[in-house]
Amino acid sequence: MALFGGHRDAKFLASINAELLNAVIDTEIEIYKLNIEQSESNLYGESENKTFYDSILLPCLITKEGKSASQDDYGHTYTRTAQFAISRDILVRADIYPEVGDVIFWDNEYYELDNVDANQYFAGKNPETWPNGSSHGYSVSIVVDAHATRQVPIGIRNLRFGSDGKKYAHKGH
Repeated sequence: MALFGGHRDAKFLASINAELLNAVIDTEIEIYKLNIEQSESNLYGESENKTFYDSILLPCLITKEGKSASQDDYGHTYTRTAQFAISRDILVRADIYPEVGDVIFWDNEYYELDNVDANQYFAGKNPETWPNGSSHGYSVSIVVDAHATRQVPIGIRNLRFGSDGKKYAHKGH
């Protein structure tokens, strides 16, 4: 049996993470969950007009890559990627889980989620799969890879400047 990495150690780590994210780093993103039921899709399951729930503010750590410029027949354009690391405890309290296709607004840019990964574990142990039981380990965060979109995604309402009157909220938020 491991000496460190138990529930008491995990709670201590979670309290330090919460204080760092909320009081010291204090960087928030707006996440827009994709509303699949309200988005019309074609025969292939694709949708040009997506509908999103109202945004939720979440504190997180952000790694923003530099711009990559390119020139094509339509003019000059750029791409940018970013990683957003969100504490699992914050996601559980907000009752939200990021998924591919969701949109994040940060630093005056919209990012569409490309990949969602949950492989950061305290003491290197996933409590759900560790063979010696669930008394050790802790899933620390969810890391999301995203790319900057060229324009404001259709279906996102800017709540700061008005709404279209439809009330969609993600799980009561």
